[in-house]
Amino acid sequence: MKLFSLFFALFICLSAKPIISVSIPPQAYFLKQIAQDTITINTLIPQGSDPHTFEFKPQTIQKLQKSDLYLTIGLEFEEIWIPKIKNNLSHTKIIPITQNITFLPTQEDSHSHSSHHNDDPHIWLSPILVKILAQNIAEILIAHYPHHKNLYEKNLQQFLSQIDLLHHTIKNKLKILKNRNFLVYHPSWAYFAHTYNLNEISIQTEGREPTAKELSSIIALIKQNQIKTIFIQNGFSSNLSLLIAKDYTITPWIVDPLSYEWEKELLHFTEGLLQ
Repeated sequence: MKLFSLFFALFICLSAKPIISVSIPPQAYFLKQIAQDTITINTLIPQGSDPHTFEFKPQTIQKLQKSDLYLTIGLEFEEIWIPKIKNNLSHTKIIPITQNITFLPTQEDSHSHSSHHNDDPHIWLSPILVKILAQNIAEILIAHYPHHKNLYEKNLQQFLSQIDLLHHTIKNKLKILKNRNFLVYHPSWAYFAHTYNLNEISIQTEGREPTAKELSSIIALIKQNQIKTIFIQNGFSSNLSLLIAKDYTITPWIVDPLSYEWEKELLHFTEGLLQ
């Protein structure tokens, strides 16, 4: 009986899927496209949450401790928390997936490139950059689980084709767009704007509401650029945005940059630009 129990425990251990942790739902989506069911994915930040206010709780660290890998994407909370918890993750390898990514400076500091803190982290909102992220993820998976190499390479090529199709669909939809300026509450869409030759105008500055002077400048830009839509991010306060929308007859458009349904969300944002 003891021998059977030992073999059963060994079987369970060998057949258990490795756990890989990621920070946000879009990463989980990218990882799923390539790894499929060969791994278990642990996402630290639930959809609809705000990464700017996220804190590592004991249960978060416990899940990380069970992970083979923690794939980071350059978010500010990673930069703050990883040095604090690194000693608790002796069995978890922390690997960035941002190799070969060229970051844009944050909207608040468009001239400084001196540190990663000044980089805009929202790289997953550009299909072009997601192709690089996907390739990085596949390389990491193959390096750690080489017995799945053929599957990962096949899935990567399929996913890259999906991304190309998405990119061309968005590009074709936006051909008819005459006004290349768009208004957001929180500045998350700079990489999307850069990819499709658009200009993001943000209400929020440095993580705060605008001053009266800044708000006057925003109102002037709304009138000058004939802005018709305001993008409100799920999980952020919408009071000021809705007030502006009401006063200037602008359509509020709810978006979720952290949506797991990454492709659908980019198409949804595109439709908002065409309103």
